[in-house]
Amino acid sequence: MIGKLSFLLTLIVLVCASCSSRYYIRRGNVIYETGRYYKAETKYDKAFNKARNPELRARAAMLAARCTEDVNKIADAHNWYRKAVQANKKLPDPYLKMAEMNVRRGDFDAAFENYERFAELFPEDERAKDGRYYVELLMKDLSQETRYTVELQKDFNSRYGDFGPVFYPEDNNIVYFASSRPQEKRKGKRTDPVTGDAFCHIYVTEYTQEIKTVDKQGKVKVKRFPEPRWLKPAVLKDSLWSPKGEGGLCFSADGNDLYFTSSRVVEGRNRGTRIYKAQRTEDEKTGKKIWGKLSKSGICGDSVSVGHPAVTPDGSRIYFATDLLPGGKGGKDIWFAEWLDGKWGEPQNAGDLINTEKDEMYPYVRDNGELYFASNGHNGYGGLDIYCLKEVEGEQQLEHLPAPINSFADDFGITFRSGKEEGFFTSSRVGRNDKIYSFAYIPQQLKVKLLARNNTTELPIPKVAVTVTCDDGSVVYLETDSTGMAQMEVLPQQEYVFAAENPRFLKGKGMVSTYREKGDRVFEVLIEMQPIEKPIVIPNIYFDLGKWELRQDAMDNLKELLTILKDNPNIAIELSAHTDMIGNDKANLELSEKRAQSVVDYLISKGVYWDRLEAKGYGETQPRQIDEKTAKAYSFLKVGDVLTERFVNRLRGQQREDALQLNRRIEFKVTRTNYKPGPDSRHNPYLVARTAEEVQKVGETRLKDLKSVKGAFFTLQLGVFKTVPQLIYNFPVVFTEKVNNGGVRYCTGIYDTREEAAAAAAALKKKGIDCFVRGYN
Repeated sequence: MIGKLSFLLTLIVLVCASCSSRYYIRRGNVIYETGRYYKAETKYDKAFNKARNPELRARAAMLAARCTEDVNKIADAHNWYRKAVQANKKLPDPYLKMAEMNVRRGDFDAAFENYERFAELFPEDERAKDGRYYVELLMKDLSQETRYTVELQKDFNSRYGDFGPVFYPEDNNIVYFASSRPQEKRKGKRTDPVTGDAFCHIYVTEYTQEIKTVDKQGKVKVKRFPEPRWLKPAVLKDSLWSPKGEGGLCFSADGNDLYFTSSRVVEGRNRGTRIYKAQRTEDEKTGKKIWGKLSKSGICGDSVSVGHPAVTPDGSRIYFATDLLPGGKGGKDIWFAEWLDGKWGEPQNAGDLINTEKDEMYPYVRDNGELYFASNGHNGYGGLDIYCLKEVEGEQQLEHLPAPINSFADDFGITFRSGKEEGFFTSSRVGRNDKIYSFAYIPQQLKVKLLARNNTTELPIPKVAVTVTCDDGSVVYLETDSTGMAQMEVLPQQEYVFAAENPRFLKGKGMVSTYREKGDRVFEVLIEMQPIEKPIVIPNIYFDLGKWELRQDAMDNLKELLTILKDNPNIAIELSAHTDMIGNDKANLELSEKRAQSVVDYLISKGVYWDRLEAKGYGETQPRQIDEKTAKAYSFLKVGDVLTERFVNRLRGQQREDALQLNRRIEFKVTRTNYKPGPDSRHNPYLVARTAEEVQKVGETRLKDLKSVKGAFFTLQLGVFKTVPQLIYNFPVVFTEKVNNGGVRYCTGIYDTREEAAAAAAALKKKGIDCFVRGYN
């Protein structure tokens, strides 16, 4: 009988405990829906402690964890998820949530352990595999170097929650922010039912080097600091303050209006959070500027809880966050209203590009009009991440801010200094509460170090004038110092051309491209300049044995000389060819003359004016004199050696072959530095006349064979010439025919009748071009 009674009492206790636990869960659910997460957690806590059923205990723990996670108390959330696992090890979700909390606390090893435990217990569930893959990607992304630096702003922060910094307009030395730090050291202070902390209020701090105060006698006292500093934040107790707390805020562009979030009681009722507007006025007693007249912003009325205002610089639009308007995407969304007819219009959802089924909050409009916001629905690093809406090639795109601004924790509430790529933001990455961090963008450090060097002696050249031309059209002028060096900073995504000039040298050129350069870099530019007073060897110009026709490899190697002539349009040169001493002296001289002329003819064919060039063949009469550069390349030679026949004959084997090869060369020397083209510079009077069978073009004039024209016709003969006449450059097409004396007949125009040809000839004669009609059958 006693045993039955004991069993019955135990059963009654269990049933009552179960009923009591379910009651607290239901009560917690009702409170949770009102957004009072801390108060809801206390109900779930009671349900957990009273429940005896494992499933019920696990359910209460999961609900409590959700409450603490919603207010960003990640450590508490992790503990609740751990309690859910201890209550019911068969539930899969607590393991995943613990791993997620580990990630948001930056404990990646613990996250991997929880994913491994999940995979062992639930091998058919792929979510652990997905989780591990996500964490691996996250660790890789967070390890990437970026251009941003981040630092905990110790001057702003307390042991409590500090968040939502905003610069006062046009003054980068004044910052407003919200904080839950307690204002009074007394027992029984009221706590926010949402977070469980003290109610948040708005604080202000100023960056200054002095403090001015006025004593009771009206005397102004000034306290100066050795260095500027942020003053201790002061709570604003004017019209902004209320017992229920204030949070996210923004200013109008002129700084006269302040929009802020507040949960103050309206008409004796707690209506959630609203956006209020305060106007800056002058205190009648002190004359100081204060936030005076307070009014409702007029956004969504009193029926919807809204917060986190952000006004555009032109004041035409206000963004805000809420989850209680119809047409939302899920969770909290970013909305906006337009300023129309002296009031804010109907709310409009910011759209699918911004909003997701999760939470988007803390909008902020930068002074350049770009919209920033925080979201946990765009596959970021974890928790809330900061995003920017940018226009790229006429299309709006979302940009996820890189690490270290975004992290594994909640990151939100960004603000920028006016006109600068630096400012503050909020993050929960360290400790149990939100903290304010400063950030700054470090511009890419790109620098050019230029060295101008004598190409012959390899010594630096001082006083070289360098003209730097950039892709964007800008021009910078530099001069090398006594060590031949000059340096400058350059911009990313540009191309720079460095043109070096010194009266004793040919002009030199260098180039730097910073396109696709991601990191910091020092570009080293070497510009080797040829001295004008010495002959310059053109390397690797080879001819077939006993021949003077240019080979293709020789043409390719003449490109450098063409560049020199293009970069130095004021010089005229002598182009000389030299042979070794093997063979007949007269034959060597004639061969060198023809080889020099071949090079000159090639240069003229590439557009170089003929009167800038002079061909000379020296045969073996000018053996090579060894300079510093050549002496370095050949150890058996020293500076000043002359490769005469006697000197070469003393050498043996490869040394002798090298010396002979050094004597066989094409070189040029500058003969004038004041060249200016004349009216006849384009026409080479020494150019041998060629027919269409030999060449297709002379300059820009096309040549055609007269024999290719069929039937009877008439043409205009310009004359018979052994050298190319200048007058043919007046015609786009000229017909040619070889004549018996070795000359070439040049004609223009094909006509069916003599009358047509005669009329054309008369027109040419009026232009001063002599010609006559010639008929062909």
